Amino acid sequence: MKHATIQVHALQSQSHRQPTGRLLPVALALVGLLLLSACGSNNASSLVSGPRTVPTPSISPTQQNEGKMALATFQQWINLMQQSGGDVTTYQQQYQSDQQALQQAQTASAYSRALTTLKEHINAIQIPAMKAESTHLQQQLAQEVSAWGKVHTYHDAYNNQTYPLGYEYGSQGIGGSLWLGEELSQAQSLAGYQQVVEDLQMWLTNFEAMKANFSDKTPYNQPHKTDLDLLRHYGYMDKRVVVVSLSEQALRAYDHGKLVKAFLVTTGQPDLPTPPGTWWIESKQHPTIFKSSEPKGSPHWYPDTKINYAMQYHSNGYFLHDAWWRADFGPGTNFPHQDATGDPFAGQGSHGCVNMSTDNAAWLYNFVSLYTPVLIY
Repeated sequence: MKHATIQVHALQSQSHRQPTGRLLPVALALVGLLLLSACGSNNASSLVSGPRTVPTPSISPTQQNEGKMALATFQQWINLMQQSGGDVTTYQQQYQSDQQALQQAQTASAYSRALTTLKEHINAIQIPAMKAESTHLQQQLAQEVSAWGKVHTYHDAYNNQTYPLGYEYGSQGIGGSLWLGEELSQAQSLAGYQQVVEDLQMWLTNFEAMKANFSDKTPYNQPHKTDLDLLRHYGYMDKRVVVVSLSEQALRAYDHGKLVKAFLVTTGQPDLPTPPGTWWIESKQHPTIFKSSEPKGSPHWYPDTKINYAMQYHSNGYFLHDAWWRADFGPGTNFPHQDATGDPFAGQGSHGCVNMSTDNAAWLYNFVSLYTPVLIY
């Protein structure tokens, strides 16, 4: 019996050992799977519930260049206003603030917001800067015209009066309320003030040319240096141009920079000056009737008058035309005088038009076409 029992225990021991040897690799495999499962579970959990990192858009070179250009533009407007005598304190502070905001921006959106503010400041300064420049140029023109007119005068022996030369640029002319004043009052936009500035620059250019030409002793029927300088300045060397010299009371016609004809004229009297500037032929009429816009009791009234050749160069009613009632043209005829015809309407300057003989008007009528430039200085 004991032997049998021992066999049984031996068998039991043997039976316990054999399964253990077979299960060990399986157990190890299960542990490995559990570990892998745990690792996989942790990764999945981190992807779902962990914090996400969103890339921050960086400031592009294009944005940076736009910012640099905008700052440069703002500074140019500030410089313009400062040169014109305007107060730029507020705008300079805005510039510094905008510059700092751009430099400190860390993201594209922050840079974009700073750039938007900068552009708003640029838009805000433009009209005040143009107003300041308009005022500055207006004062410059008035001062130069006044100073020159005090030294350069015309003494009229007919009525013993002395007149300042260059009056066409003064308070009775384009520098006064009917021209510059009205233009300034109508300017409401940036484009309006830009037009005022351009006109003032044109008048200053033409006035300087008139002063230079005053000392030029070249005969009126020869090419003048100031004529050619102005033709080049305005880009008129490649076309036909009509040039009217106020100081000489002369008209010269150029074709591609070559003088083709010259003759004497009569321009506007001191109370009704011929407007200097760069104009062009707007219409041609042959013949026509001029009717006065003044009442009959006005010293500027005239009866209905037939005009054979009329070439309008400004829409306010300014023409190049024949003045068949006149016998005399040239220097002094724009002031009170005794015309050879004895006609009282011929004894003073025009009402702003450029008068000439009928023959010369006929020639000019055929020379010009619509949009032919008319340069008056």
